[in-house]
Amino acid sequence: MKTWFRNTARSVFYAERLLWPAVVVGLIVAGVAILIGEHRESVGNVTDLAAVSMFLFGVLLAFTTARMRERIVKIHDLLRTCDAELESCYELSANFGEDVQREVQGLIDAQLVDQVDYRLIEFWRSADSHKALTTTIYDLEPKGTRQTFSYRALSDLCWDMTRNRALIEAVAGQELSTMEWASTLLLLLLILCLMTILPGGTLAGSLLVGFLAMVLVSLVGLVRQLERLRWHERTTIWEPQARLFRSLGLLPYIPRSVIDARRYRPTGVVRIVDYHAEYPDRSRKTVSEVDLG
Repeated sequence: MKTWFRNTARSVFYAERLLWPAVVVGLIVAGVAILIGEHRESVGNVTDLAAVSMFLFGVLLAFTTARMRERIVKIHDLLRTCDAELESCYELSANFGEDVQREVQGLIDAQLVDQVDYRLIEFWRSADSHKALTTTIYDLEPKGTRQTFSYRALSDLCWDMTRNRALIEAVAGQELSTMEWASTLLLLLLILCLMTILPGGTLAGSLLVGFLAMVLVSLVGLVRQLERLRWHERTTIWEPQARLFRSLGLLPYIPRSVIDARRYRPTGVVRIVDYHAEYPDRSRKTVSEVDLG
C-alpha cells in the first residue's frame, strides 16, 4: 500500500499521468459547486475577481509554456546533433582498424547508456563516459594520409560534441523557479475556489466549471511535462535514440519503467534495464535482452 501511494504521488508530482488527476479535480470542483448551491450569496459577487484571476493565470501560463517549449525544442535539436556526431565518430574510427572501431563503439554505448540511466535534466551525469570517449579518440596515433584526415575530423567532432553537451547542460538547468511554480499553483487554487461559487448550485453550471477545472489542471500538467522534458518524448527522444543504437550495431537500451508507464513501446530485440535502487543510484541494475516482436 505504501509503495502504491508513493508511486501514485510521484506520477502526479512529475505529471506522468494527466488524465485522472484532472478528472478528480474536475469532479471535486463540480461536486463542491453543487453543494454550495444557494449559499453563494453569502460570499458576495466574485465575478470580477474571477475574471482578473483568469487573466493573470492565462498570461502567466502562456509565457511559461512558450519559454519551456522553446527550451525543450533547443535541447532536442542539440541531442540530435550529438547523435549525428557520435555516429560519425563510429564510422570514421573504422579507418583505424576493427579493434579501434570496436573500442569506440563500446565507449559510445557506455555514454548513451549513462544518458538513459539518468534524467535528461541531469545530463551532466554522463560527462565521465563522454570524457572517456574523447580521451580515447584524442590518444589515437594516425599513420598515413587517410588516418591523419580521419583523426582531424574525429578531433573536430569531439570538440563540437563537447560544446553541444555544455549547451545541453546549460539549457536543461533552466527549470522553473520555486516562485514561478508557487505563483502558478496559487492562482490555480484561487480560480478553482472561485469556480465552485460562480454556478450558484445549478447542475449545468457545476458541470461546466468542473470541465473547465479539468482543462486548467491539464494545462498545468503540460507545463510540468515541458519542464521535466517529457513532452512528446516518444518521438523526440526514445525513437531517435533507438535508431541511433541500431545504426551503431547495438541493441536499444530502454528502462523497464518507461515501458511499464507506456511512455514508449519498443519493437524488436532490445536491452531492458531494471533498477534496484533509488535514483540516482545506478550501481545496482540488471540488463536483459528481450525480443518484443
